[in-house]
Amino acid sequence: MKNSFSRTLLATTLLSVSSLAFAGISPQTASLAVSAAIANSCKITSTTAVAFAAYDPADVNFATPLDNAGTVVLRCTKNTVATIAMGQGVNPTGGSTCTAPVRQMASGVDRLGYALYSDAGRTTVWGCTAPTNTVSSTSTGVATPATLNVYGRVPAAQDVPAGTYTDTVTVSVTF
Repeated sequence: MKNSFSRTLLATTLLSVSSLAFAGISPQTASLAVSAAIANSCKITSTTAVAFAAYDPADVNFATPLDNAGTVVLRCTKNTVATIAMGQGVNPTGGSTCTAPVRQMASGVDRLGYALYSDAGRTTVWGCTAPTNTVSSTSTGVATPATLNVYGRVPAAQDVPAGTYTDTVTVSVTF
C-alpha cells in the first residue's frame, strides 16, 4: 500500500510540475500561402501526312481531282483558344497568297499543284496567317487532345512528267 501511495504521489507531483511548466504556452498558428501559375500552352503532338495516291495525267479520269486527308493533333491547356495556320510549303508560286490553292509539290524543277482545306467539302483553303482562313480550336484539356483534319486535293488536268513530287508545309499554332 505504501508503494502504491508513493507512486500516486510521484505521478501527481510530476503532473503538477509539468502543468506549471507549460501553463503559459498556447499553440501558435500561422498562415502558409500556396499558389501556382498556369500558363496557356499548346503543343502540336503529332501530324499525319496528306499522302496522295498515284496521280496519272494520262488516265481517262483526267478531269477528276485527287483527294486525301491528314491530321494535326494539338494538346493545349484547358480552355485555351489556339489558331492553327498552314504555311505555303517550300515550293510556293511567286506572288501567291495563302487563300488560294497555290501550294506546289516538286520533283526537281517540275511542279504539281495542290491545296489544303479545313473542310471536307474542300471549299475553304487552309490559310497561313491568322485570321485569314486559319482554324481555331478551344481545348477541353490536355487529357483530350484536339485532332484537326487537313483535307488535301490535287486538281485535275495537270500535265506533269513522271517523278516523285513532295512538299513540306509548316504547321504553326498561336494561342
